[in-house]
Amino acid sequence: MNRRFKLHPSLFVLSFLICSTALAADTPHEWLKKINHATRHLEYQGTFVYQHDDQLEAMHIYHRVEHNSVQERLVSLNGAPREIIRDASEVRCYWPDKKSIVVEYHKADAKGFPAILPARLQDIDKYYSMRMGHVERITGRPAQLIVIAPVDQYRYGYHLWADKDTGLLLKADLVDSGGNVLEQFMFTDITIGKKIPASALAPGMSDKDMVWYRENDATPEVDMKPGWEAASLPQGFHLSMHVTRHMPMRKQPVEHLVYTDGLAAVSVFIEKQDKGAKPFMLGPSRMGALHAMGTRVDDYQITAVGEVPAQTVSLIGGSVAPVK
Repeated sequence: MNRRFKLHPSLFVLSFLICSTALAADTPHEWLKKINHATRHLEYQGTFVYQHDDQLEAMHIYHRVEHNSVQERLVSLNGAPREIIRDASEVRCYWPDKKSIVVEYHKADAKGFPAILPARLQDIDKYYSMRMGHVERITGRPAQLIVIAPVDQYRYGYHLWADKDTGLLLKADLVDSGGNVLEQFMFTDITIGKKIPASALAPGMSDKDMVWYRENDATPEVDMKPGWEAASLPQGFHLSMHVTRHMPMRKQPVEHLVYTDGLAAVSVFIEKQDKGAKPFMLGPSRMGALHAMGTRVDDYQITAVGEVPAQTVSLIGGSVAPVK
């Protein structure tokens, strides 16, 4: 799995219904709700930077809401040129330097950017402590800091700065147990509330001479009973999604499991390999806050990946086995 810029991104991304952004937000829980509401209902565009390790990426985002459905276009401003366009049904990634366009269908995933995604807000208090911080200025706007700290070694912490007026997430840090910043995203300029035209979502790159790679089936098969499972999970983690899909540039269908505690998430990919094929990944690897673990079970490649500490990925990925 090639790591592309996260739409979350893995970066830091709250999925539940709430009321108006006019709600007074005086507690961390209310601010998390306000952040979620903002990313689902506000239109905005702006430039943000994303930093991990010694790498710094700059992107421009157009975020449009049409008929309660989020549409986004992200354009790289440094490094190799690329664009990412997503709507309710698919993600299209334009890679002109590779002369390719990759299309992935994601009906099982309705996440927007930027957002954090606790599945059940009331449950995260068992695994994280939350408190209000100071009001600071981000991109010239007053922003409320919310500090989220894990209670054990299986999770990272989050520092979130939400726009005081709208609740939109303007800055987010992912931090380890020592308070060190592992990843950061921050808007450097932003316009909130101005209508985004449909034309802003059109790709700025020509598809001439580009090769299209699509999933074989526009409707991924969602199985009620996964064929594989992780036998060992950190306390609070549970299976939140299972899908079998035909991914671009893959010969075999890939089974995808997602385990989450409401904030942190680990994805597990199971793919059958040809007999005698060399594993494309064995053991641990790391890129910034992203840890991965590759194992082989019979003729299957097992890859676990997530923005969690290494021991979390190792525990979950190392325990994946066929369902008995």
